[in-house]
Amino acid sequence: MAILHTADLHLAEDKEENWAALDELVSLAGAHNVSGLVISGDLFDHDAEAEKLRSRLRTSLGGGDFQTVILPGNHDHRAYRSGLYFGENVSVINSWEEPVRLEEAVIWGLPYEQISAERLVGRLREMAARMDPDRPNYLLFHGELLDAYFSREDMGDEGSIRYMPARLSYFERLPLQYVLAGHFHSRYAGWQLPGGGLFIYPGSPVAITRRETGIRKANLVSPGKDPLEISLNTCHYEEMVIDLDPFSSESPLAIIGRRLKAAHRKAKIFLTVQGFFNGSLLGLTERELAEGVKSLVGEKLAGEPALKFYDVRHIMEDDLFRQFESRLDETELTPDHKERVKEMLINAFRVVKT
Repeated sequence: MAILHTADLHLAEDKEENWAALDELVSLAGAHNVSGLVISGDLFDHDAEAEKLRSRLRTSLGGGDFQTVILPGNHDHRAYRSGLYFGENVSVINSWEEPVRLEEAVIWGLPYEQISAERLVGRLREMAARMDPDRPNYLLFHGELLDAYFSREDMGDEGSIRYMPARLSYFERLPLQYVLAGHFHSRYAGWQLPGGGLFIYPGSPVAITRRETGIRKANLVSPGKDPLEISLNTCHYEEMVIDLDPFSSESPLAIIGRRLKAAHRKAKIFLTVQGFFNGSLLGLTERELAEGVKSLVGEKLAGEPALKFYDVRHIMEDDLFRQFESRLDETELTPDHKERVKEMLINAFRVVKT
């Protein structure tokens, strides 16, 4: 029996990339012949989206031979109170007392609510008393793991509010194979639970904020087996920094074009072009390079490129620089070391000349 775990899809009417991510997860669940797809909170971006989108969601989730289990998160927990119908094979865990059974496994859930640490610990102890230790027990959780030392930005645009904060020690008495968590967007991450088992955040399956850089992941788990990170072909952000070499005769535009072409086709790129180039050697001005960069980036660019390059032809043609370069070339330093020294000299010349 296998379960595919995701969270933080943040579906909305105008977010087609998020719907494409859901479609990929459904296809992936079918390909791995899972018993269940679990969504650990924030399926919808806002409560109101559930009312508008449940018909489309029934279509998206209705084609598989698996059960989908949804946990309310901090963005959408009010949406499930009225008993909306999301499909015949879709279950919503609205109460920590009412788990969902998937074959031999029992899926427990802690729906999001504003709750103190003391009440959360007490609730988990009550849960532990209800669990059968001879069965595979999974717990869906949407909140902040305090042991992880994440920054606020790793949780999306949540501001300074703490959402259902917990520590690994809170789960010590529960006979759990996994805590399948949501709310942490940035990346796939896992921790060992004190009493055995693992606590796992899969990261958002599609980029929600700029912090979601790199290929997105889903989490595949089975009783008695190690979890499996599965890469997704979904929209994400990438930071691309290109350092120009003032001693290279290759066109910076050719280098940038090659790097952009090699990027993942679903990547939205934050591009920085920095360093020095010899405009005399390349027959290129700073303005021409800036205009060339902007013409190359096209639809892959996530925002205006950061252009931090300098044409240093006036430095490299300086007699004093050429004398230093000639003497440096006569030394026994390695080529890499010589290049670093020359770059330091260029920086020194720039300071003096400005």
